[in-house]
Amino acid sequence: MPPEKDKKVLPRDKAISFKALMEGKTLKPLPAVTVIAGNADFLKGCVVQRLTKELFEGRAEEVSRFQAPAKERGGEDLSAATVLDELQTPSFFNTHRLVVVERAETFLSAHGESLLPYLEKGFSGGHLLLVLEDKLDARTKFAKSVANSPTWIVECTQPYDRPPPWDRNTPAWDSALSHWIVGHAKGKGLEMSPQVAFFFHERAGTDLAVIDEELEKIATLLASRGSKRVDENVIQESVGDLREDSVFQAIELFLQGKRAEVVEAIQRLFTRGYHNEKGGVTTEPTTIALLFLGALLPRLRALRRAHAMELEGSGPNEWIAAGIVTKPFIVRFEKQLKALSPRKLVRLIDKLYEVDKQIKSGAPAQRLIELLVVEFGAASPS
Repeated sequence: MPPEKDKKVLPRDKAISFKALMEGKTLKPLPAVTVIAGNADFLKGCVVQRLTKELFEGRAEEVSRFQAPAKERGGEDLSAATVLDELQTPSFFNTHRLVVVERAETFLSAHGESLLPYLEKGFSGGHLLLVLEDKLDARTKFAKSVANSPTWIVECTQPYDRPPPWDRNTPAWDSALSHWIVGHAKGKGLEMSPQVAFFFHERAGTDLAVIDEELEKIATLLASRGSKRVDENVIQESVGDLREDSVFQAIELFLQGKRAEVVEAIQRLFTRGYHNEKGGVTTEPTTIALLFLGALLPRLRALRRAHAMELEGSGPNEWIAAGIVTKPFIVRFEKQLKALSPRKLVRLIDKLYEVDKQIKSGAPAQRLIELLVVEFGAASPS
């Protein structure tokens, strides 16, 4: 699909990774406009801090912050005149001004074209940071103009806590998140191996802001002991079990046949609640149980269909073409297919319908889900 038709595609030649930007010794001269994109809010905040520090170098900061209204909620529009006036108003105390527009998608949708004349000529000392909630819509005139201007697009993507599923040989600890934690800990004067970093985020979870807070606690603890080295004992001493399980993580463990781990994950789900992608928490047991069953059933149907196609001589290419699985996840899918034989799948699907009826009739939801994962959670083609 051509980039201009794909909302999620960035102009790749303009993209700067978070790591590359943060490791730069100097970033000057800063462009008139910087777009900060991606799904990792903590990293985006770090970029804003770094660019602010770079621009003012300890002098009095001239920073104005705006938040565009959420698209789905409406609200008073953030006008182009308001932003441009801030950018072009001379300061008596500094040669630079910084304007930060958060949730900038709606602002760009309404006023992006009004910024085009300034991408090259700038704002007479003003600098604009456009902080997006996700990625720049590459179909817009603004995005296409950015590709031919000095504007930066800084990518702030949440680092994965596992290697990609198609990489069979890489150990679990060798992930983007583990390596990010090692580097972030180093910035706090701590020494940590990727293996220890993996142990840390398995305990603390993947929320980067929480990870930062927990590293601060560890730094304070070790400073009192005159040490910098982080090991598993220090983590167990200072970091509680903070990891939040999702329904989908529990399903992945279930389909991988990791019975002990999925039982623990299910118990945490019912104890702490299900933390959804929008930040809400669901604690009602029946709701959590039905979410689990509802998300698991389509996965089982896909496996059952792949088994049927396999009997007809079809394989991975045909599964991908049929939309049963996407190419990056084919290795994981094949393992699940091997663990769940056709006979076991039939029994499991029947069991799901039975458990669903029992829960809706008022039976104890948590207990029924726990019994289900214990009975069918082992990776054996029975």
